Amino acid sequence: SKAFEDTSYKPEFFYRSMNIDLFGHSVTNFFIQGGYQHESNGRGGFDSRSTDMISVQPIFIFYHESSQLGLGVSPRIWAYLANEDKDLIDYRGYFNLGIAAGKADSWVFHSDVYWAKEGPSVVLDATYPLREILFNNLDIYLQVQYANCLAESLLHFRERTQALRLGIAIIR
Repeated sequence: SKAFEDTSYKPEFFYRSMNIDLFGHSVTNFFIQGGYQHESNGRGGFDSRSTDMISVQPIFIFYHESSQLGLGVSPRIWAYLANEDKDLIDYRGYFNLGIAAGKADSWVFHSDVYWAKEGPSVVLDATYPLREILFNNLDIYLQVQYANCLAESLLHFRERTQALRLGIAIIR
């Protein structure tokens, strides 16, 4: 396997509202989430990188009870509070749109599309619960991910990353 060249640590503090009933039956759930995120690559000296931002994200969930199919739409906007490299903003932007669809006990497909001055980025995920296959009381998921992104790394944010990943997820 290839050694890690750069890693990012992203502690985040956020608040998600209780379900807000604004839309009647057309939207099953509506939440507002906002918070603060610090990201750094844990390095020192010349290779040290970090950024801080605050964000707000309305979350709309549409759920069809008889088919148990769900659709989630979650646009997110953010502002940078502190940023060691001002050019990072041109590659990360200020907005992403998340869309998820599927069934809780089956496949869930999720996409995140980011817009930035230097171009768009996309992350596509597919997850499947392993509860029935491996563990009866532990919620973990098989995850397949395709990423075609700018600024995935703080150290090499100007480079586009294209990757196909397979792994285990503890949340979806």
